[in-house]
Amino acid sequence: MLQGEKTSLRAWEQTDLPRWHELSRSVYLMQMGGGDWYPEPLARLEYWFKKSLEKGADDEFAIMADGKLIGGVGLHHSDRRSGTTSFGIGIYDEAYVGRGYGSDALRVFLTWVFETQNWRRLWLTTWSTNQRAYRAYQKLGFVEEGRCPEEVYCDGAYVDEVIMGLLREEWQARRSRGVSHVKG
Repeated sequence: MLQGEKTSLRAWEQTDLPRWHELSRSVYLMQMGGGDWYPEPLARLEYWFKKSLEKGADDEFAIMADGKLIGGVGLHHSDRRSGTTSFGIGIYDEAYVGRGYGSDALRVFLTWVFETQNWRRLWLTTWSTNQRAYRAYQKLGFVEEGRCPEEVYCDGAYVDEVIMGLLREEWQARRSRGVSHVKG
């Protein structure tokens, strides 16, 4: 388990399935996704859980706070040769949104990515309309590296997909200046 100030990250467990299904059905997620989010059928979530647990996914984590599942974070599109990987993160329990839980979980995750797993570069994509996430990523050192104009159709309009990245050296420099920290 990886411990932050407000959150902890741990491996997914089969017992997380009912809570994950509950969170996947929230109206908040549909609004956050611009109205284009569709709740996952239980059978699809069961399949995903089964496959993740079978392969022993060690790069995907449940985000926990106050003893309950509030979201998830994990790596995608990893290329060990170049040392780059992307990630996705979400706080899906609306009660924990906008209160620093996502930033705390991401600080913990970044420490794991750069200091334990030794990745050289971490990148992500977000929508230009997701200003809360954009600002949170910037505060943690991510910089905008590019845009795909009108890449995503969201809530009746086309919006840009924004590519952001962070190099290990930049993360380490920020940590040495005390800009980011985690416990544990």
